[in-house]
Amino acid sequence: MIYWILTTEFPPSHGGGISTYCIYTAEMLQQRGHEVTIFVPDHSITDISEQYINNIRVVHFLPQRTEARHFLGYDALLSYEFAEVVRKQMQKYGVPDILETQEYRGIGYYTQQFKLMGYPLFKELNILVTCHAPAFLYLQYNHDPVYKLPEYWIGLMEKSSILSADIVISPSQYLVTQLKKEMSWQGVKESIVVNPMDTSKTPAPAASFQRNHIVCFGKLSPLKGTFKLLEYFDKLWKNGFEQPLHIIGGTQQVFHPEGRTMEDIVSRKYQPYIDSGLLKLRGQMLPEQSKQELLSAHVVLVPSLVDNLPYTVLEAMSLGKVVLASLQGGQSEIIEDGVDGFLFDHSVPNNFQEKLLHVLSLSDSDVLGVGKKATSTIQTRYSPEKVYSQKMGIIEGYMLQAPAKARFPYTACNDSLAEGTATGALLSVVIPYYNMSGCVEETVRSVLASEYPYKEIILVDDGSNEEGTDEVLAYLEESYPISVLRKENEGLPLTRNYGAAAARGDYITFIDADDTVHASYFTKAISVLETYENVHFVGCWVKYFEGSSGHWPAFNPEPPFLLVHNMVNSGPVFKRRSYLQGGLNDPEMVYGMEDWDSVIGMIEKGYPGVVLPELLYNYRIRKESMARAFTKVKKLHLHKIIAEKHAPLYQKYGVEVANLLNSNGSGLYFDNPTREVAQSTYFQFPSNLKLTVKNKVKGNKFLTKMAVAIYRRINK
Repeated sequence: MIYWILTTEFPPSHGGGISTYCIYTAEMLQQRGHEVTIFVPDHSITDISEQYINNIRVVHFLPQRTEARHFLGYDALLSYEFAEVVRKQMQKYGVPDILETQEYRGIGYYTQQFKLMGYPLFKELNILVTCHAPAFLYLQYNHDPVYKLPEYWIGLMEKSSILSADIVISPSQYLVTQLKKEMSWQGVKESIVVNPMDTSKTPAPAASFQRNHIVCFGKLSPLKGTFKLLEYFDKLWKNGFEQPLHIIGGTQQVFHPEGRTMEDIVSRKYQPYIDSGLLKLRGQMLPEQSKQELLSAHVVLVPSLVDNLPYTVLEAMSLGKVVLASLQGGQSEIIEDGVDGFLFDHSVPNNFQEKLLHVLSLSDSDVLGVGKKATSTIQTRYSPEKVYSQKMGIIEGYMLQAPAKARFPYTACNDSLAEGTATGALLSVVIPYYNMSGCVEETVRSVLASEYPYKEIILVDDGSNEEGTDEVLAYLEESYPISVLRKENEGLPLTRNYGAAAARGDYITFIDADDTVHASYFTKAISVLETYENVHFVGCWVKYFEGSSGHWPAFNPEPPFLLVHNMVNSGPVFKRRSYLQGGLNDPEMVYGMEDWDSVIGMIEKGYPGVVLPELLYNYRIRKESMARAFTKVKKLHLHKIIAEKHAPLYQKYGVEVANLLNSNGSGLYFDNPTREVAQSTYFQFPSNLKLTVKNKVKGNKFLTKMAVAIYRRINK
């Protein structure tokens, strides 16, 4: 079996959970005859490189290779670059049997979108998603502003990744239970497969320990229980407890409510304990150093407020250590309380202190006895042999059936109200025309050059008064296979509706008379419309030309974000029947935004759609265009009309809309959910520059302090 894995770090440099899981899984598969390839971003190279590590092929790539670096934020860009590297590798080596990714930060999102859209090679992929550490769940425990962009959008990518997967596995039932509280789980059939732990690679279980040596492994972080743990020890120390606490893990994570690093916060609050030696912040260690620390521990603390199936617990238990862990995580499914470790409950007052004092009171033989049972638990239940057998059984069972998805997996859209499949193949291309004699022939040529063969072109003249219009339209009718309809001047919305009423096609699209389309656009869009009964329109990314060289990335339009920002731009291809029932343009939208209003109307009536993540529409920017004359006052007027017109939908998502606006400012400034919202007074760094800066700051204590100081200044 050819098995590909997407990950953010390989090999692990500091024993992180994702990278540790990745290396154990890769070795488990490789040692059993599978051809394993790891894909990992690498900022130190300029393109793509391949190497072998222990017979595992590792593909390193610079996550700034494509044109998307100009318009996607860091995490969305990373996901897109993963997909493009996967595409190149499939072209070179063929399609793997399985591609595995984590939901973490949505790194597999665009790979999955390409598959859902039926793109060559991608449509043959079998994609397995391992639930690990979703930001939309975890960040809440760090009190991070989860509605602030781009974190909110990253959460949607993670949710979509889970819903779009062919196979979903989770290392613990606890994690699944928590995820179900935060997202729709409709259509997901998860399997619980524990993380593998190869104990042959770990040191021999400890035959002794240093009494009262208390160690907590994990970075300083609220979700890892840092604040709660220090509260417990503060109470113990004030009551005469004399044993020090050693915390081993990264210290530079920023606690956003305070705008300070965790080390700064902890040091300020607990400085007397640090000075007296009761609190020892040991910092981050390499894996081998960490294991030596583990071997001497009397008890290992894992006080997480939320967790999946932490490798800290697996590794400590494999070394014969007594672990005292919280019930709030998958660790509660590893440890049998009082037998091979101990569990405490954060919700029970003084429960931690009581359990810790009990563990410290155990005799040496009892401590070693619990440790011996802990080692046996890991060797028995988490061995690569057992995990491999279970995982392969799930994969092979899926591949025997491999059912195609009949419905597109939306994260929020109600797609049950209306279903529809087109019964024919004809596409009606409606070109609204008003005084565009200098551009329209290029538009017509572009449409005729489309690869899609079954189309009619209807040009609707909205009462043009430009000199020479009659001659231009007569020439077009004579020279090209198009129909020209004439009407009195009523504006763009009614002109589109006029063309829609005259159209005969099963599908319909509207192309402005000064724009052009990529030759493959209609073919790709209609392929998606034919595939999914619950997809009623398909858009794409837009590239500006003439007066601008920028880009407008679009996104699958779903509430609540759709209610504060237009997520679909020019030229969607619709199922005509669906458009007529839910998407007709409103003549009240006299200044623009008729597209946005139309899409909201379709979503509201149960006719959702999607976006091809590809630059397939070319939007001309002219000096006299509507976009140039789009003032703030006009936008406010149109926002008011839209909110009042679709009041029930806004009421349904009112809390989330309020949170999005409170977190990001006025919806007038929303532009791209993969980036921070750039208010009119702020400068927005290019995505590639932000990516480079983020990489340089990471792990550098001095630069982190500088970045935090800037962050505090901006967010006062």
